[in-house]
Amino acid sequence: MKISTKQYAQALYELTLGKSESEVGIVVEKFVKELTKNNQIKSVSKIVDNFNNIYNQENGIIEAEIKSREQLQSESLEKIEKYLITKYKAKQIILNKRIDPEIKGGVIIKAGDEIIDLSVATNLNRLKRELIN
Repeated sequence: MKISTKQYAQALYELTLGKSESEVGIVVEKFVKELTKNNQIKSVSKIVDNFNNIYNQENGIIEAEIKSREQLQSESLEKIEKYLITKYKAKQIILNKRIDPEIKGGVIIKAGDEIIDLSVATNLNRLKRELIN
């Protein structure tokens, strides 16, 4: 029976739970040897991605990407972070900021499978549709 990358990630998460940094190092070393033995080392990046998702979910951490035309001020980032903490009932938010010159203004936030589009272009299109109807 083939073990999925998600199953490997879940096993790694459970093996590292409550361990010290040095103990985690030993577990990871043994885990990599097991992946190599099972000819699954090529899947390590998917396993790490799944591990991060499991870790974040179990610890109330939400990763969000924020795209804007220019770098946002810290006040704006704090407001977005507070909004996301409330919306997702998260303990912590990790904001990955991206500058996108295609955005005319505003922001686009991607958190998990959800996209919150607060860009100027989207708001103008929404207003246009409402005026036409």
